[in-house]
Amino acid sequence: KLDIIIPVYNELKTIEECIKRVKQAPIQVDQLEIIISDNLSTDGTREFLKNIDDKNIKINFREKHSGKGANVRSALEFATGDIIIIQDADLEYNPKDYPEILRPFIEANADVVYGSRLTGAKYHRVFGILHLLANKILTWTANLLYDAILTDIETATKAFRREIITNLDLVSNGFEIEPEITAKLLKQKNLKIYEVPISHAARTYEEGKKVRWWHFFTSIWVLIKLRFT
Repeated sequence: KLDIIIPVYNELKTIEECIKRVKQAPIQVDQLEIIISDNLSTDGTREFLKNIDDKNIKINFREKHSGKGANVRSALEFATGDIIIIQDADLEYNPKDYPEILRPFIEANADVVYGSRLTGAKYHRVFGILHLLANKILTWTANLLYDAILTDIETATKAFRREIITNLDLVSNGFEIEPEITAKLLKQKNLKIYEVPISHAARTYEEGKKVRWWHFFTSIWVLIKLRFT
């Protein structure tokens, strides 16, 4: 069974197409379940989700807006699949990449798979240099602190065996969920962690991008704090 977790906040323009792409992903699994957690959207996303009638889609409506991390953690409470993939609702990440993401689980008995945007093996939208530099510094810091060779720790597309992600005891409420996941995974030296290239269609702030400059500093702090605690 494969669970696709979709954390949502004010994504009315993209959520319907995102669900469609997930359902049409070129994968063969015994059961596919979509788990959507709405983080108190105010743009009509919540009303759209209330009208969904699909036995393979679970929807969680949060009563408090707390950020992406809290939303992901809420969605994980409903996950029962053998493998869990986190999928952003903004269409930056393409479910057509799921076969590549799932392959290490089948062929290499992976525990975790990261979908990397920075290998150059697949298409990506040309975007601002500051975002790339921030990601490179965060990834380099994580590799240095935790003795790893990842290329993209800030990717939103991550896949896990369910027992791995549910036992991490995640606590972050905001975008710090990404470095927290990476730090807690890399501290477990017995885990088999893989990376595969994925495509990426970045969007601008005008198009709805939510990550801000200060998240770089909070993410750095999480990496350092978790290394020594």
